[in-house]
Amino acid sequence: MNFSITRRGDYGLVAALYLAQKTPGELTQIHEIAQGCHLPEPFLAQILRLLVRGGVVRSRKGVRGGFSLSRSADRISFLEVLEALEGPVAVNRCQNPALHCEHEENCAMESVWSRVQEALVRILGETRLADVVFPGRFPFVNANQEPAAGEPLPPR
Repeated sequence: MNFSITRRGDYGLVAALYLAQKTPGELTQIHEIAQGCHLPEPFLAQILRLLVRGGVVRSRKGVRGGFSLSRSADRISFLEVLEALEGPVAVNRCQNPALHCEHEENCAMESVWSRVQEALVRILGETRLADVVFPGRFPFVNANQEPAAGEPLPPR
């Protein structure tokens, strides 16, 4: 069995982490984000629109325009990014408030899914972009390289 995040959610987190490395308020053009994250620009444009609509990212049009996080990376959670892109995070149909399961009232598994849901939402809500960003070293570049002395170990 495989619980997974959609490609849109994954790419959205990668793009948000890329923006989190920038100086707060610094505008970054879409082609730089796409190139730096190895993401397809047309799909990234859709993702960034959703992140702007969700209040995670700010945008400015024009020659000197671009994208930046709407606030500091230590105030934006993984949960907020994923919900801006996908709607409510749910491990199972019965845990999604927008859906209804006909077996919900008499399901022996509901208590397990409920605990899994609570843990997932708690972890995603507690994990901030700043928790996994290493300035000057994007999380996926040189992943096998050892950190410099005094630098925290990257998450695996």
